[in-house]
Amino acid sequence: MLRASNLVSRSSTSFNSREQLIRDNVVVSEKGILLLLKWSKTRQDHDYTHQVSLCCSVEPSICPARAYKHLVSLIPGDKNAPVFALPVHGKLLPLSRSVLLNRFRELIVLVGLDPSVYSFHSLRHGGATLATKAGIPEILLKHHGDWRSDCFQTYIKQASVDMYRVTSAMNYLIGS
Repeated sequence: MLRASNLVSRSSTSFNSREQLIRDNVVVSEKGILLLLKWSKTRQDHDYTHQVSLCCSVEPSICPARAYKHLVSLIPGDKNAPVFALPVHGKLLPLSRSVLLNRFRELIVLVGLDPSVYSFHSLRHGGATLATKAGIPEILLKHHGDWRSDCFQTYIKQASVDMYRVTSAMNYLIGS
């Protein structure tokens, strides 16, 4: 549920190691990875480190710790290097927002969905919805997604079958 601005900069030349994720801000453990975000849209004064933990997955293809270890083995860099970068002429060029979004759209097409319907921000909506369905308390959801307001509640999509439960419960009370 991270914002693209936490991961990559608007352009490869505007990377700011105080705002975007660098390798020193990723802690790998046996349980998963911990991201230390020093800046976000809602916290711009660099006075707070937002910690986001991503646990290991039993499914290797979606395990964030495994993916991160693989990434740094393929593209080595020092602790101040951007997490998301490509080697160009012996240097690491930070990935830009447009490169990230274009690759995201390619993946959306690859799984057979319409890329005009989805954006990188859709992951925040989907994450909030999935966490809610998993029974995660709102206070934890709000913290994980770095929401300062309750706007995340508008991101949560309710399935129509869940909405029928409302009137079904009301009908039950009226009928008893």
